[in-house]
Amino acid sequence: MRNYSITTQELQIHAGFFVAGATCKLATNSRVVADSLFRVGAPACAVSPRSFEMSVLVDSSIVRNTEAAPHFRGLHHLVFAVFNQRETFSFDLSRNAMFGVVSPETAQDDRFWNRLLLPIAIGVLGTMIEVVPFHAACLDESGRALMIVGPSGSGKSTLAVALAKRGFSLVADDWTYITLDSGQLRAHGLRAPVKLLPTATDFFPELGRFEPAKSLNGEIAYEVDAAEAFSAQFRLVSEPSQLLFLQRVEEPVCDFSRFSGGEAKRFFETSAERLPAEFASAAAKRSQTIDELTKLDCWLIRTGLPPDATAQAVRRFCDGN
Repeated sequence: MRNYSITTQELQIHAGFFVAGATCKLATNSRVVADSLFRVGAPACAVSPRSFEMSVLVDSSIVRNTEAAPHFRGLHHLVFAVFNQRETFSFDLSRNAMFGVVSPETAQDDRFWNRLLLPIAIGVLGTMIEVVPFHAACLDESGRALMIVGPSGSGKSTLAVALAKRGFSLVADDWTYITLDSGQLRAHGLRAPVKLLPTATDFFPELGRFEPAKSLNGEIAYEVDAAEAFSAQFRLVSEPSQLLFLQRVEEPVCDFSRFSGGEAKRFFETSAERLPAEFASAAAKRSQTIDELTKLDCWLIRTGLPPDATAQAVRRFCDGN
């Protein structure tokens, strides 16, 4: 692996943009990188209290290998990632900063920044800057957010798409990022592609014009823009109002029962990434965010119905029927 010593003189292009409730302060030697990231995030006129630094060097000698799987390693406050065989990133939790070297092809690849790099960056650095990642889909209606919580494979994404087709705006289908300011919770999304397994074609014939491909975790899946595929509306920030904990069952039923805040808190605390002891303050602030989130109206939804029928039941439930 090649070693790099990156100086500020090499990264003369500077910009800032909002993403997932935080400001990313970008330094790069390529306007193409800045343009790609601006197509993902909103330009920032000022630095928010939650911010992280991203330094990206484009090396014209790198030829990327898109067949190579990503690799990740962690050591104390550092996380290292390798993409496309030769493109490297390091994440420094103690400095809220990341450093990377990419090829010219990746520099202009919006899908890389939107689908891979930014979700990983917020996932790794988010808790350090009080942007807490939650494994949950999030739908908005009139500024109020419904969060659908569940492990991978529970059907969050298919239900989120089915609800988006029933008038909800999509904030996130898999990871939702929560901030807490003066007791006010906000849910943020990244407008990353929606990920659906090949069996989703049984429920969404619109997927017939797309091709499934290998995703980051090695699964074969459809990763599509929900606006393009399903004419879904997006909203990148909303105010959480309800939590639905999704449980798949074999019976053809869909029922709702109360889920206690204590159970919800245990679920989130046990599924949260462990942090090194030196980041006890960040862990405590994350717990505070979890405390506030689990004070919301929490429900368990047990369903063995197809996504559209489950979405119809959720629609009736949200309407008070």
